[in-house]
Amino acid sequence: MGQAGRLDALERAVKGTRAEGSFEFDGDAAVLRIESARALTTGWSRVLRGCGIGLLLIGAVLSLTGLQDAARWALAPGTALLVLVFILSRTPLRRLWSVLELRFAEQAMVHRRTRIPFGELRPEHLVWKDGRFLRRLYLWHPSLRKLLVGFSDGEERQAREFHRHLWALISTPNPPGTDGTTPAANGSVLTPVQRWIIAAGAPYGAINGFRLDRLGTAPGVDAAASDRRTAQEILQDPWGAYDLEQLLGAVNWLVQDGHRADFAQDAELAARSPAAQEEYRTLLREVDDLIARDELEPPFVERLIELVRVRYGDEGGSYAWLVPRVLRDEPGADVSEEGAELAQFLHHLFNDRNHASEELHRLKALADPALRANVGRFLIWDYGRALMLYRWGHMVGWLTEEYCWERMLPLAIDIQRRYSSWQDMATCYLQGRLLWSVGGGKARSEYERLIENLAAEPDSPWNTVPWALDLTRDWP
Repeated sequence: MGQAGRLDALERAVKGTRAEGSFEFDGDAAVLRIESARALTTGWSRVLRGCGIGLLLIGAVLSLTGLQDAARWALAPGTALLVLVFILSRTPLRRLWSVLELRFAEQAMVHRRTRIPFGELRPEHLVWKDGRFLRRLYLWHPSLRKLLVGFSDGEERQAREFHRHLWALISTPNPPGTDGTTPAANGSVLTPVQRWIIAAGAPYGAINGFRLDRLGTAPGVDAAASDRRTAQEILQDPWGAYDLEQLLGAVNWLVQDGHRADFAQDAELAARSPAAQEEYRTLLREVDDLIARDELEPPFVERLIELVRVRYGDEGGSYAWLVPRVLRDEPGADVSEEGAELAQFLHHLFNDRNHASEELHRLKALADPALRANVGRFLIWDYGRALMLYRWGHMVGWLTEEYCWERMLPLAIDIQRRYSSWQDMATCYLQGRLLWSVGGGKARSEYERLIENLAAEPDSPWNTVPWALDLTRDWP
């Protein structure tokens, strides 16, 4: 769906609602104007109208009872209020409120002297607030807070459609190429296989506000600078990647082990008897509390060894005897598979104050046999983020375009082998995030809506690139 199609969809979403008439599109200037005065004034106009009608009713009752003088004190102001509402609704007074403009040629949102490039806008900047009379959509950006539009309580479906199409206009302001290809970072076009690769990392890219039609930054000086700045911030926090070596280290961890290794271990724990699970939970809480209080005397090591022995079950003995060596950081202690896995577990336990609570949450979630049975299919949770790390590394100038495509292609091939469709992949991605985020976090509903949009939007990469595409290199 191109720009014109998305505008038509936006217009259809508001047709017949209170938001209708609040929009004007200037085709010559490529500007969409949003006038929020109607949403702003609907509340108090209803109050004034209600007060006016109430006073008229009171005046009528007083008049019928013969209290003519008292009736005049109600009828006069009631009539005045209704006349005032009528006059205000048919005068240009509402145009005193400034108009917000979406300027597609400039790829920016403009209100008075404030200018926000589309690349700086994120889904969370569009916020719904429920009022007594209207459900209002606000733009809450660090540079601007402004009411956009309001819908009545009975227009919830139209409100959701409007929100979805408005974000589509902001996040993909330029239509794809007329030949069905997609603009790439360097002004060329993405091939079908490259588009498939970008689509595989779509959830993590889109939730952070990045375009899905290119490897690198959005077009335009301001938008590109914003993407580079955001990519740099995300790489540093939460990924702790301040240079190329740290970035590649994060990618290698995601590809080789990632969080799916913890998910698999926790699934094994969750499948044990209730008594065994309770023993592990008790030991984990005890050891975590000792670490938090910095009580690391010899009794602590004994409890830690017992925790490790219980954690790894039948193989617990081979892990437990490595604990003192790993704690002392002896050379070669983490060379073996067991040593490396143990070192990783202890690193999280000592350095991540949320690790114990997160693991306890996963044990609770994995009590569901259906989720536990699917635990071997969460590769996409790690690979989807690895794909975006490559993209961000390219945006900040650490990785070349060719380097990224060469290393992203094998990940895409592995993803395609593991799942049967975009929807199957998305389901596993959401389940992986559920385990990772201690219940999904505040952004859970936003991720679910994002997945729904990616599956429903006609111009989504999931609907323009076939899942079964032959993933053989098709670029020069």
